[in-house]
Parts: sequence; C-alpha cells; structure tokens
Amino acid sequence: MKVAGIIAEYNPLHKGHTYHIRKSRECMQIDAILALISSNFTQRGEPAVVGKTARARMAIECGADLVLELPCAFSCRNAGIFADAAVDMLAAAGVVAHISFGTESSGEKRDFFAKAADILNEEPKEFTVSLKKYLREGNSFVKARSTALDEMLPGASELLKSPNNNLALAYIKRIRQKKYPIETLHVQRLGPGFNDLHTVENGLASASAIREMIIREDEETYRPLLPEPSMDILREEVNGGHAAVKKDIFWRAVRTALLRASPEELADVAEMSEGFENRMRAAAYDAISMDDFVERCSEKRYPRSRVRRYCAHILLNLRKEASLRFQKHGPAYLKVLGANAAGRRILKSIDDRSPLPVLSRAGGRVGPYAREILRFERTATEIWEMLTDNPRNDAERRAVPHICQ
Repeated sequence: MKVAGIIAEYNPLHKGHTYHIRKSRECMQIDAILALISSNFTQRGEPAVVGKTARARMAIECGADLVLELPCAFSCRNAGIFADAAVDMLAAAGVVAHISFGTESSGEKRDFFAKAADILNEEPKEFTVSLKKYLREGNSFVKARSTALDEMLPGASELLKSPNNNLALAYIKRIRQKKYPIETLHVQRLGPGFNDLHTVENGLASASAIREMIIREDEETYRPLLPEPSMDILREEVNGGHAAVKKDIFWRAVRTALLRASPEELADVAEMSEGFENRMRAAAYDAISMDDFVERCSEKRYPRSRVRRYCAHILLNLRKEASLRFQKHGPAYLKVLGANAAGRRILKSIDDRSPLPVLSRAGGRVGPYAREILRFERTATEIWEMLTDNPRNDAERRAVPHICQ
C-alpha cells in the first residue's frame, strides 16, 4: 500500500483537516493515511481541548486509516524537537512513502524549502555569524534564524512568517538531514491563517478560532466548521466533562506550580533560559489569568508560544536532564491510538519492518528508556485529566485504541 504520513494535532479536527486528508489521497494516489497526532499537551504549550483518544476517533471517522501517538515528551516542545521526533517516528514505521503537510503556498515552493533546509543543516559560516548577530540584538530564535536565512536566500523571512511554513521547513530539514527515503507533499491551506481568531471564510476557520468558540460555548457558530463525526465526538466529550475548556483551571494549576517552586527548581525546567524564571515567578504574583501572565512575560526574545511551553513544562515537571535525554535518543516506541481495516493491514507491515516496538496499551515489554517516556506520558495524561470537569483516574493505563471496520 502507498502510505502517506500526516503530522497533526486535530485540536479539534475541522473541515480544513478533512480537506488536507482528501487532497493528500488525491495528489499522489495514496492508498492509506497514517496520522501521527500530538498527545494531550500541544506544541504551543496548551492542553488539548479533548484528549488524544477522542481526537484519534475523530481522525479515523474523518478519513485517516491508522493513528499513532506523538508522546508528550516530544509533542509539547519547540518546532525543531517536535518535527524531528515526528519525522523520525514516521520513518521508523517503515511504511511511509510520503509526508503530507499544509503550507501557505502549494508545491511551487518545494525547491525553495529544500534550499532553506540545506542551509540550516549545513550551517555555513556566513549564516551562523548572522544568526548570532540577530540573537545578540534580542530577537527570538525563530526571528533571528529567518532573518539570517533571508540574507542567503532572499524571500525566506517572508515565507517563514507562517507557523505552518516553519513546521514544513522543520520536517523537510529532518528528512534531508537523515536522508530518509520519504517524499514531501505540499498541500496549500485554505481559509484563515493559523493564528486568526475571528475570521470564518468559506466554511473554514483556524483551529485557534474554533477552540475559542468551544471555550465560549458558542456551538451554533462552530458546528458548521467541523465534519459531523468530529462534531459528534466533541459534543460527547464536552457534555461528559472530558474536555479541558476552562482556562482558569489551567491557570490556577500553573500558578500553583510557579508559586510552589523555588527559583532553582524553575531554572531547571526544560528549555528555560537563564534568569527568565525570575521574571515568570514575579509575574505569577500579579497576573489574574493565563493570558495576562503570558502578556506580562512575553517580549521580542520570548514570544507567547515559548512562554506557554515554559508553563506546560513547569506543570508537567519536565526537567532539563530528561529533556536533553529525550532529545538525544528520540522516540522509543510506536503507540497505536486508532485504526480501521486498512490501518490494521498497515500495522502488520509496521510490525515486520519497524525497529521500534509497537504498543497498543500503555504497558508492554520495553526497555528502561521507553519506560521513562511512558511514565512521563502517564503523568501528563493524569494532569490533563485534572484540567477537566470529570477527570478519569489512571486514564492512560485504561485507554484502548479505537478500532473500527
């Protein structure tokens, strides 16, 4: 079977996602879609609106054939770590011929992305000199990198203003760095931009906008933006109290962790820059909400998404030593969240080809490093459950994949 991999959060799965799945099948005559979806904390440092099992059900009911989990050790990280782990997992599956992703432009920019990825992988002297210069000027790493890249490849800075294009570049960079035999499939996004919280265009809205509608309980507005199976699952989870849709609960949990921790403990949080923990702790005394806190802490060098990830890492107690170990060794297993009949056939091939063990439950006979990732995943799931109205105890151990015909 000709399998395409899609890296996604589906938070929640909306009509833009079903368009992407459909176009991925059509463009390369793909036989099956393998979706790798984020765990319960996302790349931008927030709890997913609904849990990974529910989102896997959405994916299977809306066009994917097999859904695997991107563990929290990698899903709630900066774009580079997130992309490296995700691409490594799809490559390790041994069945993925293409990785399909959404960009703000279609395939005509393919060569441009490849040239940019090669510069980032090779790090020529003129690039590194410029990068250090822009970092010294107080720019965020993403801004400094895109500006330095633009000097060698004019147009790069404009292209990389979009988070989707930044992730696409990160995927391509990893594929070319590791020389994986995987082709890329660029699908042009439709509808409003990634961070647009207000626009609805041709029946499409950003996932960020839809999440805000869910938080406001504005079902009449967001219902037409979701495919029916996704809407049914979302409603079931929200009505059952299994959705993390109350920002104040997340803020109270994060603020408690911030106030409890010593400066030394905060300084040891994954990816924390030296001294920034003092700014976060000071802001925690006066901020009245998560949005207020992030606004107080963010600046040119520390964009909002970075501050939110710090908050998630503090809540999850992700330490620098463990973070570096996860980053160095990468994924340790492939965990199944859902499959249909075609997906089960793919799983048989993965079992034969993958160097990583395939798990259907949180347990399994794995080595010490894999057990460490599983323990962190269990903790992350339990914490996510506590952000809902109706938390389920030991949800990670009890969860089973969503299997359908």
